[in-house]
Amino acid sequence: MIVSEPREEIAAWVGGRIGVSFHPPFTALAHVDRGRIIAGFVFNVWTAHDVEVSLAADRLSLTLMRSVFHYVVHQLGCRRATARTRADNFDAQTMLARLGARLEGFQQAYFGDCDALLYAIMKEDFPYGLHAEGPQGA
Repeated sequence: MIVSEPREEIAAWVGGRIGVSFHPPFTALAHVDRGRIIAGFVFNVWTAHDVEVSLAADRLSLTLMRSVFHYVVHQLGCRRATARTRADNFDAQTMLARLGARLEGFQQAYFGDCDALLYAIMKEDFPYGLHAEGPQGA
């Protein structure tokens, strides 16, 4: 089941997995399976054209990915989402590439002990988006 509440619990779960804490305002989506979060997204720093996305997951479902696309593009009205990850987190970099993300740059010492890599996911490049369910998209 895809849920957006309780957003504080979703944000705490995501933050605990990626080593950050989130402070309002933010929104969240999660996939809950048998009463347990298996994947979560936190959305913050919305600018009308862009939103920052943080993600943690045991596994990602097609249903959740389509829900994320619908939320970012149709509800928030964004053309892009921004994500950042630790430069030493190769699993996250691989996952971002599979989601159509393009590397835009880096932020020196962003995580204190490690640089951050900054990625953009454009709505046109997201594999679960515009053409995922025929001409109308997801």
